[in-house]
Amino acid sequence: MIRLLLLLLPLLSACGWMWDQPKVKPFREAPLQVQVAPERVRFGENLNLEVRTGLKPEGGFADNPFTFTEEELLRGKVLYRSFCAICHGLNGEGDGRVIPLGMPKPRSFLDPAVKAMPEGYFYFAATNGFGRMLSYKSRIPERERWLIARYIKQCLQMEACPLEVVNAEVY
Repeated sequence: MIRLLLLLLPLLSACGWMWDQPKVKPFREAPLQVQVAPERVRFGENLNLEVRTGLKPEGGFADNPFTFTEEELLRGKVLYRSFCAICHGLNGEGDGRVIPLGMPKPRSFLDPAVKAMPEGYFYFAATNGFGRMLSYKSRIPERERWLIARYIKQCLQMEACPLEVVNAEVY
């Protein structure tokens, strides 16, 4: 027992008081202020502001800047069913699986006012959220959000979807 006390005595005396030890105190002003340019973007994002936001510089929603193949449109169907159909329904009528559980019904994509919107409207909503809808900016990459917007516009609203995409079984 005495050996243990003799061993602990130098250890305890070397520590000193906690409030005298060097440490970082929270909520202090940083010694070096870091300025980030507002036009700086994350790796992989487009530098074109219209592509990143879905808005035209002069106002209004932008058209889709990308061209997608039929295989990519099939991917758009998969993404729509993964992220959007839970609330908006498989056909975009606002009758998703969570509506009977008490979630407010979202606006139907087949509403004439929504049908008149360009693809930038859907991209903007997916990027920033809309009402109770959360933002998918950190969850879905930029190009895939545009792909979902193309799928909504072409396949759900205009019904100009290729048969391979319509008949494809996706889960």
